[in-house]
Amino acid sequence: MWLWLFSLLLQLLGLLLLLVVLLLVYRFKLRPTPPMVLLKKNWEKDVVYLCQFPLCPSVRSISPFALKLETWLKLTGLKYENIHTMKFSSKGQIPYIELNGEQIPDSNVIIEKLKEKFQVDPDKDIPETDLAVGHAATLMIENHTAHIGFHYRYGHHMENFLKTLKCAEYYPSAKAIKNWGRVQPYLTRFRSYLHGIGRHENADIWEMSFKDLAALSSLLGTKQFFHGSQPSTVDCMLFGHLAQFLFIDIGFPQKTFLETKCPNLVELVNRIKLQFWQDWDESIEQAKPKPSLSDI
Repeated sequence: MWLWLFSLLLQLLGLLLLLVVLLLVYRFKLRPTPPMVLLKKNWEKDVVYLCQFPLCPSVRSISPFALKLETWLKLTGLKYENIHTMKFSSKGQIPYIELNGEQIPDSNVIIEKLKEKFQVDPDKDIPETDLAVGHAATLMIENHTAHIGFHYRYGHHMENFLKTLKCAEYYPSAKAIKNWGRVQPYLTRFRSYLHGIGRHENADIWEMSFKDLAALSSLLGTKQFFHGSQPSTVDCMLFGHLAQFLFIDIGFPQKTFLETKCPNLVELVNRIKLQFWQDWDESIEQAKPKPSLSDI
């Protein structure tokens, strides 16, 4: 009797696993790709429409990639307009841009395509060896340091994160933000475990990010910007990511480390904000959703 029940249970589990596999195959391989729907219907030729999350206080965007990309657009002087949305791109990424009826996701891909399209490149006079160092720094920050930041704020301080940034006020749906706050900590900790960093104690994880930041500080040295006296793409990347630690007041240990051990990085962030973001606070408030009649 018990052997029969155990055998039946194994068969049911096997069937369940098979159904999950079939659903995943259909979802990612067999299901037809839905037609792309542009957010900007009446687009203007050669205007970059930057699709990103709604803005919020202090840090402007919870996406370091959006902040990086918009700072780069300001650096190059390309004409652009913001579209604040919760809709992800066809590849499941945000931010993305719409340009001449085409959707382009991934901030790094976007920057390379815009360089080619408009023949504008703030990195054109930088030696190849220096560009290689900047490339390595970008990969370190975006594929390691940023994940540690997400692990801290989403995995362990989600409630404080949402409260500090007033996301329920600045995003279109307070209910969606509440639900996100319930689910995201579990998703982030699971993702961190798969990534590998989540298998360590938190103190050890923070120490990993300190080493990243110390390396960046050494590379920057006494220079005004990463590659010298003029800002470049890598500076936009640094601004987008370091601003998350410095401008979101939820007790980031990385903020303390930056302020005590890497003052040159703090100065770099402040320098870029002063040069390109004179309307920082004003633009955030202008983008805040107006209360509807149902909210009054």
